[in-house]
Amino acid sequence: MADAHGIYDEIRRATEFTVTGEHLKLLRRAYVSWDYCEFGAPEIDAKRPYGNSDVIGDIAEILDPDGLAAVYGDDDALDRYRDEMDERFSRIHAETALVLSIALFTGKFEAGRYVREKYSPAWRPAQEG
Repeated sequence: MADAHGIYDEIRRATEFTVTGEHLKLLRRAYVSWDYCEFGAPEIDAKRPYGNSDVIGDIAEILDPDGLAAVYGDDDALDRYRDEMDERFSRIHAETALVLSIALFTGKFEAGRYVREKYSPAWRPAQEG
């Protein structure tokens, strides 16, 4: 299984990033609640970010329902499908952290290319051309 933590550590300092429709589709299905630790803050449920504790299965259901349906009922085919999609889905899941940061800073929930200065939270749309 791909390591979403490692993927996030790899991308978290990115100064350029492309938000896709897949990222937005996932975040629209995120389970948001309240973390009571310390002062408290909104959070996305870390155990069940998209509804169930089978995160890769949930992502497959959201992003590739036809592919998942094609292997439904065949445990061997389902295992092969999951193995093939594990890296892709784990990467998209880890990238949602950047996407959420971009959306909160820009006030927009839109696909596109975004940039920021190194160490800055100030994401902005990339200039075209």
